[in-house]
Amino acid sequence: MNLNQLDLLSLQTNSMKSDKTTVALCEAINPQLNAIDVTKCIISSNIDTMSDAMLDEIATEKNIFWYDPNAEIEIKRNLIKNCDKVFSFLGTNYAIEQVIKDYFGDGVIEEWYEYGGAPYHFKVLTSNISVTGEKAEQFNAAVNKVKRLSTRLEEVLVNMVADLSVHYGFVLHTGDSITLIQGA
Repeated sequence: MNLNQLDLLSLQTNSMKSDKTTVALCEAINPQLNAIDVTKCIISSNIDTMSDAMLDEIATEKNIFWYDPNAEIEIKRNLIKNCDKVFSFLGTNYAIEQVIKDYFGDGVIEEWYEYGGAPYHFKVLTSNISVTGEKAEQFNAAVNKVKRLSTRLEEVLVNMVADLSVHYGFVLHTGDSITLIQGA
């Protein structure tokens, strides 16, 4: 079906096609529908090409309350793409982990009972080393909006892995030991 050449009357049942009101409505609406630029109507497939301002508008329209308009454009795109998942599981670890992935690219939650912490506390573990400053503040605000009110974010831990060359050295010292005692 070509959405630029839509004929509403052809979509009607046989009895509706003979109704004068239906025929008149279809003839009046067809030119309006066919004038719509459908390439601009399909939001989900155009998110990767949308401007910053358009992304902000979509986030407002979808009521993505953990969305930060000051975030980088790729983070904004990820937040919009995954907002339905977060809304479906709001208040769960899945929703928090999805927001972590949207802001940091990776990360997992470690619950209080897994590390021996205070009840209802959790930690976030990530390997993204850019989790400092403004990005950390954006993330913290977003997590506080999607987590359960009874839980507390204790800390964000950054796992840093580096390939280091480690060299070991040993020294063996041999020699004689002579003890001299001065006589009286």
